[in-house]
Amino acid sequence: MGLPPLTSYSDVKKLTESDQGASIQSLVRISHIHLFGIAFILFFVGRIFILCEMPVVLKRITVAIPFFAILLDILSWYVTKIVPGFAVMVVLAGALMGLSLGIQIIVSLYQMWFFKPEVDPVEM
Repeated sequence: MGLPPLTSYSDVKKLTESDQGASIQSLVRISHIHLFGIAFILFFVGRIFILCEMPVVLKRITVAIPFFAILLDILSWYVTKIVPGFAVMVVLAGALMGLSLGIQIIVSLYQMWFFKPEVDPVEM
């Protein structure tokens, strides 16, 4: 079943050795893919969100947050190589990006399907 053998002390010791994480070369490759791939997703979702009916300043801040969060997330991968306790920032930045992206999607879908803008009778 692919379970490691735990019958001797040396077998258990092999499993408990500290891992140094991904190499810098691997991190560069993965971060490159993440930055470009996720940035395109954030761009297209943000483009749709910009069309929502709300104050412009609020829209700009809401669109900028996930871009900031993904940069913070990827930079924290490298800092975690030096300071392992910084791994909490990876989780927090990822959660911030997911939450802000989710808010953009939910607000955009709500305004596309359910929002009825108030029409001024004078404009008709």
